[in-house]
Order: sequence, then C-alpha cells, then structure tokens
Amino acid sequence: MLKTNILKLLYKRSPMDFYTFTDDGQTIIKSTNNTPLGYKFNKKFTQDEIFSVWEKIKLHKRISTIMIFLLFLVLMYVIIFPKYTLIVNNNWYVNLIIILAISIICFQIAIAFNTIFFEKSLKKDYGEFSKSNFKPSGEIDESFYKLFKTELSKAIIIILVVITCFCAISPFKLTHKLIKNKRYKEAINITTIGSKIFPIAQEWYSLRGYARFKIGDFKGAINDYDKAYTLGADGFNIMNFDNKIYIKYYIGEYDSAIKDFDTEINKADSDFEKDSFLWDKAQFLYNIKHYEEALALYTELLVKAENDQIFLLKDRLYLERAQVYQKLGLNDLAEQDLLNSGTYEQDKKPLNEIPKPVLIIDEIIK
Repeated sequence: MLKTNILKLLYKRSPMDFYTFTDDGQTIIKSTNNTPLGYKFNKKFTQDEIFSVWEKIKLHKRISTIMIFLLFLVLMYVIIFPKYTLIVNNNWYVNLIIILAISIICFQIAIAFNTIFFEKSLKKDYGEFSKSNFKPSGEIDESFYKLFKTELSKAIIIILVVITCFCAISPFKLTHKLIKNKRYKEAINITTIGSKIFPIAQEWYSLRGYARFKIGDFKGAINDYDKAYTLGADGFNIMNFDNKIYIKYYIGEYDSAIKDFDTEINKADSDFEKDSFLWDKAQFLYNIKHYEEALALYTELLVKAENDQIFLLKDRLYLERAQVYQKLGLNDLAEQDLLNSGTYEQDKKPLNEIPKPVLIIDEIIK
C-alpha cells in the first residue's frame, strides 16, 4: 500500500500527469517547464488529442534536455574547466555559488526557449488558450500511470547498470591493468578520451604520463605530469611532481629540473612545504654530482632542523650530508656527521644511501 502511494505521489509530479479536465468541460495542459503554469482550453480534449499532446510533450522534453546538456557542456568546457586554475584558489562556497548561478541561468534559458515553442505548437494545433494554474486532478489515467512505472523502472535499471559497470570496470583500474600488461598505446588512448571528458581529473594525466614515458615520449610525459601537478595539492599530486623530476633526471635535463624545484620553493605556502622541496632538491643535486650545492642545502636544512625536529630529521640529514662530504673527499667531516647521525661504521660507509629519483608509479603498478 505504501509503495503504491509513493508511486502515485511521484506520478503526480512527473511529466506523464500532464492534463486535467475541469467540471465545466475545459481542459488544462501542464507546461513542460515543471512549474504550476497551465494552458486552459475551452473544450474537452478527446483521447486522441490527449495522446497527441503527450507526443508533443515528449518531443519538447527531449529538445529541452538536449539544450540543457549542450549549455552544460559549454558551461563546463568553456567556463569552468579552462578557468579551473583561477577558481581553485577561491573558497569552495564562492565557487559553488558561481557555478550554481551560471547553471540556473543556463537552465532558465533552455526552459524559456522550449516554453515559447511549446505554446506556439499548442496554439497551432488546438486553438487559443488562456494561461492558468495547473492542479493535478484526483483521478489517475491508468495508461499514463503504467507508462510512468515503465519509464521509472528503466531509469532505475540504467542507473544501477551504470553504477555497477563503473564500480566493476573503473577506467582508472582498466588503465592500470593495461599498463601492467605493457599495452601502453591503449592506455594512452583511454586516458586521452578521459581527459577530454573530465579534464580536471589529474589521474588521467598521471597515468598517461607513465605510458608515454614507457614508449619514449619523454616530452609528452613531462607535460602530462606537469598538468597533473597543477590540478591539485595532495599526496598523489606530489607524486606527479616527483615523476616529472625523474624524467628530467632520466633524460639529463638537470637545469630544467632545478628550476622546477626553485619555482616550488619560492611559492611554498608553508615552511614544511618549503623544507620538503629543499630536501628533495638537495638529494637531486647529490645524484647529479653537484656536491657543493648539495652541501650548502644540507647545511641550511640542519640549521633549520634545530627548530623543526618533526619533519627535518637531524639524524637522516647528518647521514646524507656525510655522503656529500665523502664525495668531496672531506672524510673527517663525513666521519663527524656519521657520529652525529648515530650510524657510524668502521668503514665509514653510510647504512642508507641517498635515494635516487624514481618513477613512483612503478611501485603501484607492480
């Protein structure tokens, strides 16, 4: 009983409940814009005319849906996505208000055009009408009620199928699988399509960057990782920056990589973020054999570690600076740093070497 009442309640608010007859033999047709607006005709429509009106409503609903969809595409791909880097720094509620306002305007534009065409079509086929309020009658047209239940069932099934397919065959999981199986060109095709559909998802560019690197498209991979890095700030995002640095290390573009580090250091929002990039830069300088520059950074970080012993681990910094001293032939200073790090060995060899740049996604794929 409850189920039936709920369905009938939904039906009363659906497009299928679109007409009513008045006691004095008039017909009121509901507007297609989902408002209380109705069109009153001074005659009682025949059953054929009612079905004819329904065909018009279906047509205009489809046109309206297409218009709204096209306006939505324009909104997303002309306004929101291209300006993403500008709006991402706003407060979330400011962006929400702007997007909602633009969406409402687009919706109302589509509805206004559709309403004009619908009214002209009604007047052409059924004569003059006056505008009135549409109030659903207590009666239910069983043929349209049956149609409503059929369409509702279809909609629910489609939604469930889409959700199930997306959960079972996530495009990101599928791309990971393709990469794992070394089908890099197919992975590039999928991620390229995905980046066109939803261009602010950084995963598309990160996965495509990996696949491009594997086929030797190093410039394309760098561009993809750079794009992924600009789209957000989280743990996954830092991985994109590290991967970009790795590729530049791999192909010998050391100066460009150092510029990337300097850019991030200069625009860091906090000391924690700045120190993180400084430490990464120090390790990078060591790996490209710029030992004097690496030494200067490690010394700076050790001074800063006096006030930040949570992130800047002094033991680890002493250990890494000892390796720099050893490369410079300053063995006495290296030995002192090893003592300070608590990892002194008689052969004066550090227990853990400074890590080399790596393509981090390797660990995810394997």
